[in-house]
This record gives sequence, C-alpha cells and structure tokens, in this order.
Amino acid sequence: MAEDKIETNLQENPRGALEQYINALQSELKMTRKEALLNINKEIFENPANKDCDLTIVFPEIYAYILKSFSDESEACRETAALIVSNFIEHLPLNDYYLTYILPVLVRRIGCPEIVEESEEIRLVLIVLVHKILDKYKVSHLLCPFINDFTSILTKTSADPFPKVKLEACECIILLTNLLPRDFHFQSESYVKPVLTNFSYQHFRVRVAAIKAIGAIVLAGNAKCFELSITPMAEKLFDENTQVRLQVTLEVGNWMLNYRDRYSFWHRMIPLLLTSLSDAMADVRDTATKLWTDIGLQYMEENEEDLKKKADFLKDVPSHYPDLKRPNLGCRVLVQSNIGKIVPAISREMDGWQADARLRSSQLLCWLLLCAEEGATQHSNTIVRTLIRGANDDDPRIVTEIKRASELLGYFITPDTWWPLVEADVDSWPVLLVIANILKGSRPELITGKVMEELCKEIADPERCRIRKSKYQTNLLHVTEALMQLCGEACAPVFHQLFMICFTMYAMPVDDHIQFMALSNLDKLRYIEKCGSTLSSLYERHVGRVLASIDSDPNSWSLLTPHRCLLSCVLLRSGAALGNHLNIIGRLLKGCLTPPKVDSEVKLKIFSGLCTVLLQREITFSKCDADELETFLKIIIKDVILLNLVWSPGRTAEAIRTAAVACLCAAFQPNSKVATGDAEASGDGPEADDDKAVNLFPTKESLSPFVDELVPLLAALMDDNSELTRQHTLRAIGNLAAIADRRECFTTDVLHKLYFVVLKRLDDSSSPVRDGAVRTVREMFSRRPRPYDVVLYGAHVDALYSALLIHLDDPDQQFRDQVLETLLVLSDVDPKVLMKKVKANIHLYRNKDAYERLASHLEKMV
Repeated sequence: MAEDKIETNLQENPRGALEQYINALQSELKMTRKEALLNINKEIFENPANKDCDLTIVFPEIYAYILKSFSDESEACRETAALIVSNFIEHLPLNDYYLTYILPVLVRRIGCPEIVEESEEIRLVLIVLVHKILDKYKVSHLLCPFINDFTSILTKTSADPFPKVKLEACECIILLTNLLPRDFHFQSESYVKPVLTNFSYQHFRVRVAAIKAIGAIVLAGNAKCFELSITPMAEKLFDENTQVRLQVTLEVGNWMLNYRDRYSFWHRMIPLLLTSLSDAMADVRDTATKLWTDIGLQYMEENEEDLKKKADFLKDVPSHYPDLKRPNLGCRVLVQSNIGKIVPAISREMDGWQADARLRSSQLLCWLLLCAEEGATQHSNTIVRTLIRGANDDDPRIVTEIKRASELLGYFITPDTWWPLVEADVDSWPVLLVIANILKGSRPELITGKVMEELCKEIADPERCRIRKSKYQTNLLHVTEALMQLCGEACAPVFHQLFMICFTMYAMPVDDHIQFMALSNLDKLRYIEKCGSTLSSLYERHVGRVLASIDSDPNSWSLLTPHRCLLSCVLLRSGAALGNHLNIIGRLLKGCLTPPKVDSEVKLKIFSGLCTVLLQREITFSKCDADELETFLKIIIKDVILLNLVWSPGRTAEAIRTAAVACLCAAFQPNSKVATGDAEASGDGPEADDDKAVNLFPTKESLSPFVDELVPLLAALMDDNSELTRQHTLRAIGNLAAIADRRECFTTDVLHKLYFVVLKRLDDSSSPVRDGAVRTVREMFSRRPRPYDVVLYGAHVDALYSALLIHLDDPDQQFRDQVLETLLVLSDVDPKVLMKKVKANIHLYRNKDAYERLASHLEKMV
C-alpha cells in the first residue's frame, strides 16, 4: 500500500513525494545531502513502481534543486547530481526546454575562463554529460540555440589539464561539427587554438585525438582555421609516434578529398601528404600512397574536360623512366600546377637548423620531381640550388636523398636546362655530387656531344682536377664514373680528358680509398676505350700528354706539387708506356735532379721513382728504341747520378747521395735471368738475341765511357758517413764488376783502384757493410782480368790475402764463415802465396778448424 502511495504521489504530486529528500538537501552535513541525492535518483529511476512515471512532470519540480547541487562543496554530491541529470537526459523526450536549464549550469562549472570545478574526476563526468546530450540530440536541430554554450564548454575542456577530459572534449568537438556544421562554421576559429595546445601533450593518444579534432574543425570551419592548423599539422609529421603521423596523414588526405576550399590550398596540403610517402613506417607509407592515388583519381574526375586531351594521348610509362611506379595523371597535374609554390619553401627549409626538417624536405623534393616530371623544368634553377645546398649537408641521410632527387632530375630535365645552371660552379664539390647523380638518370643521347665535351673540358682543367680535397676528389671521380657508365664508347671525344682527371687523382690522392677509386676508373676507361687487357696499354695512349703538361720550374716544387706527383706516378705506374717517352722523361729528370736548389724531399722521391724504373727495366724499356735508351742512360748517369755522387756536407746531401748510388746500383743490377745464373738466356752476352731481355749496356762502347768516371766517385763513397750509402756502394761496385767483366772492360786498373777501399770495409762498424764487403771482394776478384800476372801484382795479392786471413778470427761466426768461403773461392788467384801465408801463421790464430780446412784445400790445388 505504501508503494502505491509513493507511485501515486510521484506521478500526481512529484514535489510532495520527494519533499523529504529535497529538504534534506538543505542540510549542512555532506553525508545527508549525498544520501538525499541518492534517494532522489533511486526513487525516480530505480524504483520499479515509478517505471512508467512521466518524467516531464517530475523534471520541472526537481531540476532547480538538482542543478543547485552542481555547486555543492562535496564532490560526491556534485557527482551524484550529475548522475541524476544524466539519467534525465537519457529518459526525457527531445526538447530544448530541458537544455535551457542544464547547459548554463555546465557552462558555469566547466566553461568559464577560470577553472571552477576543481575536481578532475567531476570535470570528466560533466564533459561525459555534454557528450551524452550531443548523442541524444544528434538527430534534431534543437541544439542550434545552444551553440555558444557548447563553444564555451568545449574550447575550455579541450585545453583541460586532465588528459581524459581532453580526449572526451575532442570527441565532442568532432560530433558537434557533424551535428551543427552551419552553426559551427561561424565559431570554428574559437576551437582551433585550444585544440592545438594538445599537439605537444606527452600522451600520444591526446595528440591523436587533437589531430582528429583539428581535421574535423577545418572541414567544418572557414579558411582561417586551415591557415592556423596547417603548420602545426606539418610539425606533427616529425612526431616520434607512428599513430600520430598516421593520423596526420589521414586527416590531410581527408582534407584533400573533401575540404570545400581545397583548390585554394593544394600547395599547402600536397607537401604534407607527399612527406608521408617517405615515412619510416610501412603503415603510414601505405596509407599515404592509397590516399594520394585516390586524390589523383578524384582530381581527374573533377577536371575531366580539362584533362581529356592529356588522358587521350597518355602513355602508360615512358621508355626512359625510373624504376618506380608512375603516379596517375591527376597526381602529376596537381604537382605540376603547384610545384612553383612548394619548391621555394623547400629551398628555405634546407637552410634550417633542424636536421629532420631538412631530411623531410629533401624526401619531399624527390616526390615532387617524380610527380612533376617535365613540369619541373621552369623551376629548375630553384631546384638545382636546393640540391646543391642539400649536397653540402653534414647529415648523410640528407645527402642520400639529394642523390635520389638529382637522379630523378636527370630523368625528366634535359641537359640544355640544367647544365648552364651548374657550369660555372664545377669547382665546388656539392655541384659535382649533383652532376654525378644527374648523369645517372640522364639519357646518353642527350649528354653525348656538347654537354659532355663542355663538362669534361671544365673538370679536366688543371686548376680544378688538381685540387687536393677529399670530397672534391671523390665526387670528381664519381662524375667521370657516371659519364663513362652512361655514354660508354660515345665518350671517345673526351677520352684524354677522362684519363687526365683519373690519372691526376691516382697520382695525388688524399687517401687510399680515392686512389683505389681512381685506379678503378682508369680500368673502366681502358675497357670502354678497348685498348688492351692491361692499364699499360691505356698509358701508352695518354701518358705522353701527361708528361707534356709538366712544364713548371722544378725549383718551385714541393712534395705536394701536382707536377711532382704526376712525374712520380708516371715513373712508378706507367710500365712499358714509359719507353715511348724517354726523351721527355730524361729532360724532366735532369731538370728535377740536377739543380742544387730543388727541394731535397722532391729529389729523394724522384730518385725513388727512377730506381724503380731501372729495376723494372724488362718492363719499362721493353718497347723503347735502342738509340733513345742509350741517350736516356747518358743523361741519367752522367748528368744526374754522377753529379749527385759528389760529396758535399750536410745530412740532406748525404740522403741524396744514398738515393743516387741506389739508382746506380739498380742500373748495373743484373737481369733476373742473370741472377739465376742463366747468362746466355739473359741477353747480357754479345751473342744473345732474347727479345724479352733488356740490356742497359749491351756493348763495351756503351759502358766503358762511364767506368773511368765512376771509379773515383765509388771509391770516395766507401768512406761516406751513411751506412746505407756504403751498403749501396758495395753492391754497385759488385754489379759494375759483373757487367764490366761481361762487356770486357773490367781492367786490372779498375780492380786495383777499388778493391783496397772495399777491403777497408771489412773493419766497418756495421755488420751489413762488412758482409757486403766480403761479397764484393769475392765478386771483383772472381771477375779479375785473365791472365792475371801474380808476379807483377804480387803486392795486391798479398794485401788481399792478408786482410782476409786476419778476419778468419773474427768474433762473429757467420762473418768468419763468409771470409773462409771467400778465401776458398779466391785461392785460385795465387794458391802458393796463400799456402805460404797460412802455414807461416797458423799457430797464431784461434780458428784452427778454418785454417786447417783452408790448408787442406790449398794442398790439393798445389
């Protein structure tokens, strides 16, 4: 009966039924007020007896007390009051009457400039209530009068400190743009700045929600909303979170498909979507690719009449096209129409301080070139300057993208356009980097001819190709490599320039890597020039011009002087090609090694190269004329080596003497076949006819003029302070004795002038010198003139044996063995004298075994 009474009272007299609870709301106790609100909610919405009660009668009687509780000091009371209002919204029919009372209260609580509702949880409850109102009334236009209230609430809550409130507010904004597009349009600007404050929030979900909201605001708003939003949206493409970048891509793509004023802002939206095409994550790239394709197709449909002619004559893919999927016609036309507004912005961005921004700009440039194709021609100047700026970037990622962009430019822009833009700056390595990659994408038939010849003429200029900077040399070699790879045999008109560039880099590299690159390029040139299977055949064609270009005064050379480097490289690397230019080389060597004012380090380097040439005579002189070789040797020995053997004070002069005597030693060095004992096969004998052997002194007449001049100089060098000089001198004397013997000009006079100074070196402080002295004495007397009059030259024989016998007692076992071996070999000079000396002094020496062995050997001979 009580329940029926309550039911009757609530239906017929709501105020009377809820009177006790309403009165309890005036209590000073929080718990009492909370209980009263809970009881009101229970009676109205949870009591089964009131299930069919008409709430339109109840609301006018109770709303004032409930809405007043929104300002209750107790959070629990405020939350319960919000729950009651939420239940009313859910159950009441659609009528703006109720909103007239509810929304102003919500505005006061969460829509004022200052935070009134201090509880984050309650603010969340209230914004959820707003969301519920929007959901409830989304099928009607009853919300229009309250657009200002919604604007106040949502612009405030979208910037709320509590992230859940932000998320809910963004959802409400998106919903509101769909419900009241016309009314929202006039207030859209108010929403932009509060929502944009969330773009930098630390929680990525908040950033994603804010981007969604901005996307909806721009679609429903005016042009000012777009202007305010486009830059922050672009910045979010650098966000570290993939979901954020994906959402930006979706929103921008949606704008390009559905925004009313999109035709006015293509140049602002295209860069954002194209940037997403290069995103690090596949999801973002795939989404951007699909959107970009759809945008192009839609543009074609919308402009079908204008594009009809282009579509009718459209090729699927041009014959000369990058290994990429070609964008559809709509995409290409869109970019062609707007590239002029985008490229200047990219150029400015490439001067920025943020590496990631420069990277995205360089990636965007690649996509612009791919889509614009020939349409980028009129903007080539700006594009090329941008490429050059990017090529100079410190970030390797950016340089990689610039290389790709340069190659794409080569595919679509003709050389007549880009070459005049870079021609004057080929002394800059970023320009060379750009040119090298443009060539990779160019068509050979367009490069061959004027552009190729002018390009090679510029980069082969000595002022440019002799620059000693790592990046410049590297990119210069890349240009030559790209040119050879592109044009192949069509490079014939510039073969010499290409050789000069690569050979110069090979001769004066900054590091080993560049030298390897230069050598590789020379080999490529040999292949396309079809001049043989070895580089020597390439050198035979071109090294003469290299030598002819060496025309500066050697007195001004240093180790790094290009002419010095070129000459050394020719001496060391050109092989058989050297023999065709002995007249030029002889003149250059005389000019470098004769003047006393030439830098000593330069002299040493040149002497080192000359020594190599003489040691590798079978290669270097294999194709030269005999008369030219004889003339060359006269210059080298008389005008170069002999002059530098004359003693002069100083450590520098000492080093030069060492180098000179080393060259002399190399000149007299036996051929490889002689060294193995095959004298006849070597061609050193007068009767030899082996074409492979090269004899620097084939006849007595070619050698004898030098012998008399060399003997006193070599004798003097035996007392040189340098141990290395003494070693080389001993080897030179031994080699001279061997070759003079074969040419029948090794006289007793020469022998007697040299052997005594050699014997003195048996007491040298250096073990290698002593060892060399023993070998040289053995070599000289083994090749003594025959017959050798031991009576006439008895004093010399006595001096020889006496010196050697003394050293049979040397402390060094190895040296003693060498001396014994030498005595055994030279015992045939005068065995009787030697036997007499051994027998007379055998009791004085400690090395009994050696003397006994020598005596036994002599007894057999005598």
